[in-house]
Amino acid sequence: MSLANPNDPRAKRTKNYIQNAFADLLTEKDFEAISIQDIMDRAGLNRATFYNHYQDKYELLELTMKEAFTDTLSAWIPSGTVMQGPELLRRLMMAVCEWQIETTKRLNSRRTLSHAMEEEAKQQLYNVIVSCIAHIKDIPVHELRRLERLATMISWSIYGVVLKWSHSQEESAEDFIEQVLPFLITNLRTLDFMNGE
Repeated sequence: MSLANPNDPRAKRTKNYIQNAFADLLTEKDFEAISIQDIMDRAGLNRATFYNHYQDKYELLELTMKEAFTDTLSAWIPSGTVMQGPELLRRLMMAVCEWQIETTKRLNSRRTLSHAMEEEAKQQLYNVIVSCIAHIKDIPVHELRRLERLATMISWSIYGVVLKWSHSQEESAEDFIEQVLPFLITNLRTLDFMNGE
Protein backbone atom coordinates (compact mmCIF):
# COMPACT_ATOMS: atom_id res chain seq x y z
CA MET A 1 0.00 0.00 0.00
CA SER A 2 1.34 3.45 -0.83
CA LEU A 3 2.39 5.51 2.16
CA ALA A 4 2.67 8.86 0.37
CA ASN A 5 -0.38 11.10 0.07
CA PRO A 6 -1.47 10.60 -3.58
CA ASN A 7 -2.85 14.16 -3.74
CA ASP A 8 0.44 15.77 -2.71
CA PRO A 9 1.99 17.41 -5.83
CA ARG A 10 5.46 16.27 -4.73
CA ALA A 11 4.25 12.68 -4.41
CA LYS A 12 2.70 12.87 -7.89
CA ARG A 13 5.95 14.25 -9.32
CA THR A 14 7.96 11.51 -7.63
CA LYS A 15 5.62 8.81 -8.97
CA ASN A 16 5.99 10.28 -12.45
CA TYR A 17 9.80 10.11 -12.16
CA ILE A 18 9.57 6.48 -11.03
CA GLN A 19 7.09 5.49 -13.75
CA ASN A 20 9.08 7.26 -16.49
CA ALA A 21 12.31 5.59 -15.34
CA PHE A 22 10.51 2.24 -15.27
CA ALA A 23 9.09 2.76 -18.77
CA ASP A 24 12.55 3.69 -20.07
CA LEU A 25 14.07 0.55 -18.58
CA LEU A 26 11.33 -1.59 -20.08
CA THR A 27 12.45 -0.50 -23.55
CA GLU A 28 15.92 -1.83 -22.77
CA LYS A 29 15.40 -5.06 -20.87
CA ASP A 30 12.86 -7.60 -19.74
CA PHE A 31 10.72 -6.81 -16.71
CA GLU A 32 12.18 -9.72 -14.72
CA ALA A 33 15.71 -8.35 -15.19
CA ILE A 34 14.83 -4.90 -13.83
CA SER A 35 15.50 -4.33 -10.15
CA ILE A 36 14.03 -1.65 -7.92
CA GLN A 37 17.55 -0.25 -7.57
CA ASP A 38 17.77 0.03 -11.39
CA ILE A 39 14.51 1.98 -11.45
CA MET A 40 15.52 4.34 -8.68
CA ASP A 41 19.01 4.89 -10.11
CA ARG A 42 17.39 5.84 -13.43
CA ALA A 43 14.90 8.13 -11.63
CA GLY A 44 17.69 9.75 -9.61
CA LEU A 45 15.97 8.90 -6.34
CA ASN A 46 16.92 6.77 -3.36
CA ARG A 47 15.62 3.23 -3.03
CA ALA A 48 13.64 3.95 0.16
CA THR A 49 11.50 6.46 -1.77
CA PHE A 50 10.19 3.63 -3.95
CA TYR A 51 8.51 1.99 -0.96
CA ASN A 52 6.68 5.21 -0.09
CA HIS A 53 4.71 4.70 -3.31
CA TYR A 54 4.75 1.01 -4.24
CA GLN A 55 4.98 -2.33 -2.44
CA ASP A 56 7.16 -3.88 -5.13
CA LYS A 57 7.91 -3.75 -8.84
CA TYR A 58 4.86 -5.91 -9.59
CA GLU A 59 2.55 -3.26 -8.17
CA LEU A 60 4.43 -0.64 -10.21
CA LEU A 61 3.95 -2.75 -13.35
CA GLU A 62 0.25 -3.25 -12.65
CA LEU A 63 -0.40 0.45 -12.02
CA THR A 64 1.68 1.52 -15.02
CA MET A 65 -0.23 -0.85 -17.34
CA LYS A 66 -3.54 0.22 -15.83
CA GLU A 67 -2.87 3.94 -16.27
CA ALA A 68 -1.65 3.49 -19.85
CA PHE A 69 -4.72 1.51 -20.87
CA THR A 70 -7.09 3.82 -18.97
CA ASP A 71 -5.66 6.81 -20.83
CA THR A 72 -6.13 5.08 -24.20
CA LEU A 73 -9.66 3.95 -23.37
CA SER A 74 -10.58 7.45 -22.16
CA ALA A 75 -9.42 8.92 -25.45
CA TRP A 76 -11.72 6.59 -27.40
CA ILE A 77 -14.61 6.50 -24.92
CA PRO A 78 -14.63 9.76 -22.91
CA SER A 79 -16.01 9.61 -19.37
CA GLY A 80 -19.78 10.07 -19.27
CA THR A 81 -20.22 8.97 -22.87
CA VAL A 82 -23.24 6.75 -23.39
CA MET A 83 -22.47 4.37 -26.18
CA GLN A 84 -24.03 1.11 -27.26
CA GLY A 85 -23.92 -1.60 -29.89
CA PRO A 86 -21.51 -1.59 -32.81
CA GLU A 87 -20.08 1.86 -32.04
CA LEU A 88 -19.10 0.78 -28.52
CA LEU A 89 -17.45 -2.39 -29.82
CA ARG A 90 -15.70 -0.45 -32.62
CA ARG A 91 -14.26 2.07 -30.17
CA LEU A 92 -13.20 -0.62 -27.70
CA MET A 93 -11.38 -2.42 -30.49
CA MET A 94 -9.70 0.78 -31.69
CA ALA A 95 -8.53 1.48 -28.15
CA VAL A 96 -7.06 -2.01 -27.83
CA CYS A 97 -5.39 -1.80 -31.26
CA GLU A 98 -3.79 1.55 -30.42
CA TRP A 99 -2.69 0.45 -26.96
CA GLN A 100 -1.30 -2.87 -28.19
CA ILE A 101 0.74 -1.22 -30.95
CA GLU A 102 2.05 1.65 -28.81
CA THR A 103 2.82 -0.47 -25.76
CA THR A 104 4.59 -3.16 -27.75
CA LYS A 105 6.57 -0.50 -29.63
CA ARG A 106 7.67 1.23 -26.43
CA LEU A 107 8.29 -1.83 -24.27
CA ASN A 108 10.53 -4.81 -24.50
CA SER A 109 7.53 -7.16 -24.39
CA ARG A 110 8.54 -10.57 -23.29
CA ARG A 111 6.31 -13.24 -21.81
CA THR A 112 5.83 -11.80 -18.28
CA LEU A 113 5.06 -8.32 -19.54
CA SER A 114 2.73 -9.60 -22.26
CA HIS A 115 0.73 -11.48 -19.65
CA ALA A 116 0.39 -8.34 -17.51
CA MET A 117 -0.71 -6.35 -20.55
CA GLU A 118 -3.29 -8.95 -21.48
CA GLU A 119 -4.79 -9.23 -18.00
CA GLU A 120 -5.05 -5.46 -17.62
CA ALA A 121 -6.65 -4.97 -21.03
CA LYS A 122 -9.20 -7.75 -20.55
CA GLN A 123 -10.15 -6.48 -17.09
CA GLN A 124 -10.66 -2.91 -18.24
CA LEU A 125 -12.62 -3.98 -21.32
CA TYR A 126 -14.80 -6.09 -19.05
CA ASN A 127 -15.35 -3.10 -16.72
CA VAL A 128 -16.44 -0.86 -19.61
CA ILE A 129 -18.85 -3.49 -20.95
CA VAL A 130 -20.32 -4.18 -17.51
CA SER A 131 -20.79 -0.45 -16.94
CA CYS A 132 -22.85 -0.36 -20.15
CA ILE A 133 -24.97 -3.21 -18.82
CA ALA A 134 -25.34 -1.57 -15.40
CA HIS A 135 -27.72 1.10 -16.73
CA ILE A 136 -30.36 -1.61 -17.33
CA LYS A 137 -32.71 -1.50 -14.36
CA ASP A 138 -34.08 -4.41 -12.34
CA ILE A 139 -32.00 -7.17 -13.88
CA PRO A 140 -32.69 -10.46 -12.08
CA VAL A 141 -29.59 -11.97 -10.43
CA HIS A 142 -29.47 -14.98 -12.78
CA GLU A 143 -29.69 -12.65 -15.80
CA LEU A 144 -26.96 -10.40 -14.39
CA ARG A 145 -24.65 -13.42 -14.08
CA ARG A 146 -25.35 -14.32 -17.70
CA LEU A 147 -24.60 -10.77 -18.84
CA GLU A 148 -21.37 -10.71 -16.81
CA ARG A 149 -20.28 -13.95 -18.50
CA LEU A 150 -21.06 -12.45 -21.89
CA ALA A 151 -19.04 -9.35 -20.94
CA THR A 152 -16.12 -11.67 -20.18
CA MET A 153 -16.53 -13.36 -23.56
CA ILE A 154 -16.62 -10.01 -25.37
CA SER A 155 -13.56 -8.63 -23.58
CA TRP A 156 -11.51 -11.78 -24.17
CA SER A 157 -12.65 -12.00 -27.80
CA ILE A 158 -11.69 -8.40 -28.50
CA TYR A 159 -8.30 -8.75 -26.87
CA GLY A 160 -7.55 -12.09 -28.52
CA VAL A 161 -8.41 -11.04 -32.05
CA VAL A 162 -6.54 -7.73 -31.70
CA LEU A 163 -3.48 -9.51 -30.31
CA LYS A 164 -3.46 -11.89 -33.29
CA TRP A 165 -3.86 -8.95 -35.71
CA SER A 166 -1.06 -6.98 -34.01
CA HIS A 167 1.53 -9.64 -34.86
CA SER A 168 1.24 -9.04 -38.61
CA GLN A 169 -0.83 -5.85 -39.04
CA GLU A 170 -1.52 -6.83 -42.64
CA GLU A 171 -4.24 -4.19 -42.85
CA SER A 172 -4.96 -0.94 -41.00
CA ALA A 173 -6.68 -1.12 -37.62
CA GLU A 174 -9.79 0.44 -39.17
CA ASP A 175 -9.97 -2.15 -41.98
CA PHE A 176 -9.30 -4.99 -39.57
CA ILE A 177 -12.08 -3.84 -37.23
CA GLU A 178 -14.59 -3.46 -40.07
CA GLN A 179 -13.86 -7.06 -41.08
CA VAL A 180 -14.14 -8.48 -37.54
CA LEU A 181 -16.96 -6.36 -36.11
CA PRO A 182 -19.83 -8.12 -37.93
CA PHE A 183 -18.76 -11.47 -36.45
CA LEU A 184 -18.64 -10.04 -32.94
CA ILE A 185 -22.03 -8.40 -33.36
CA THR A 186 -23.63 -11.55 -34.79
CA ASN A 187 -22.33 -13.71 -31.97
CA LEU A 188 -23.08 -11.25 -29.19
CA ARG A 189 -26.52 -9.97 -30.17
CA THR A 190 -28.02 -11.51 -27.05
CA LEU A 191 -26.68 -8.64 -24.96
CA ASP A 192 -29.38 -6.11 -24.16
CA PHE A 193 -27.15 -3.16 -25.00
CA MET A 194 -26.80 -4.50 -28.55
CA ASN A 195 -30.47 -3.86 -29.36
CA GLY A 196 -29.65 -0.61 -31.17
CA GLU A 197 -28.70 -2.49 -34.33
